Amino acid sequence: MFGLEAGPVATGVVLATFALLFVRRIGRYPVSRSVTAATGTVVLLALGIVSPQRALEAMSVQTLLLLFGMLVHVTALAQSGFYEWTATQLVTAARTPRRLTLGALALSALLSSLALNDATVLLLTPVLVVAAERGGTDPVPPVLAVVFGANIGSVATPLGNPQNAFILAESDLTTLEFIAALAPVAVVCLLIAGAFLLPKTERGRILETPVSSDVVRSGTDEGGFDRAWAATSVAFVLGTFVLLVALPDVGVGTIAASTAIVHLAWLQGFRRVAGDDVFADVDWSVLVLFGGLFALVAGLDGTALLEAVEAVSGGSQLAIATFGLSNLVSNVPAVVLLAAAIPEAATADWLMLAAVSTLAGNATPIASAATLLTLEAAADMEVRVPLRELLVLGIPLSIVTSVIAVGMLSVMVG
Repeated sequence: MFGLEAGPVATGVVLATFALLFVRRIGRYPVSRSVTAATGTVVLLALGIVSPQRALEAMSVQTLLLLFGMLVHVTALAQSGFYEWTATQLVTAARTPRRLTLGALALSALLSSLALNDATVLLLTPVLVVAAERGGTDPVPPVLAVVFGANIGSVATPLGNPQNAFILAESDLTTLEFIAALAPVAVVCLLIAGAFLLPKTERGRILETPVSSDVVRSGTDEGGFDRAWAATSVAFVLGTFVLLVALPDVGVGTIAASTAIVHLAWLQGFRRVAGDDVFADVDWSVLVLFGGLFALVAGLDGTALLEAVEAVSGGSQLAIATFGLSNLVSNVPAVVLLAAAIPEAATADWLMLAAVSTLAGNATPIASAATLLTLEAAADMEVRVPLRELLVLGIPLSIVTSVIAVGMLSVMVG
């Protein structure tokens, strides 16, 4: 290969790609993390470090199918107006800034536990920003609540975020084992997040105007709410959970992709919504990102870097490595890389990887796509969350919750 040793070159390409994964812009030029991962793969292929066959073998079909299925479910649910409807119900019920913030925390956590948290933050944030501004209160605390709730809530289930979906597909964990271990962790961590947010909320003051769902709709681009469509889409998501629990011997990706196709068929037959309309809104970049990451990690075969990763033992060493790497390159690449160090049957280590990588997402915008998407959605509504404010709350929260998660898992799982 051009007279160069493959190992150092592969390591350099992969590290450079990982370093760019959460760069959103270089000067005037936009940078997409999915394109970055794919470009790194192309470089490895062009240099002959990874063969096309090896790149394909590295792809986790069940992971990609699981992500495809959940992306379809989430997109269909979003198109029904469900997320905006739930947010406006919260806004209607909230009469004080404190209720609005703590309600946003709980709602974001609940919705993120059901399906991929990216959709939750993108669709809740604009509604809550408008509600806070119309009510004459600071919109920053509700935005932070969405961030913390989305990351913590998604810990609870294997469908809450992409890295959890990957862990479910790659490990010997069943869906029931995953939820039984991590749902209690998520509940405890959510209570801690509420305690962190309390000093940021205004106590005892009533919102200046009775903020109704109609007022909020007038300030956003929300379309109509189709109750029957939303109810059925929720049923498909819950049905996917039930099948994953009931059929542990069937591939998780096979189940999720199959229910997604049936979901689309139902929309076409009973709601007259073309499946292509749903596909048009699916975030395909998630699949491109994971495909690129699989090939990039394959490029590290036989390198000193991969040997160092594989030398990471479980327990606190794995937790520290997960937390640190998640805040360097974000949690999805960190999980895909560190998975090389964990045997399929090492249940406790997989659960720790899922919990710590996700909770680390509250520390910095780099660590979690959901965090970054929330901040960008707020910025689109002309609300800037000061980075210092996020770090002052997020870093200690992520450290405390990660330590608690490790402690709880060591007691429950061993």
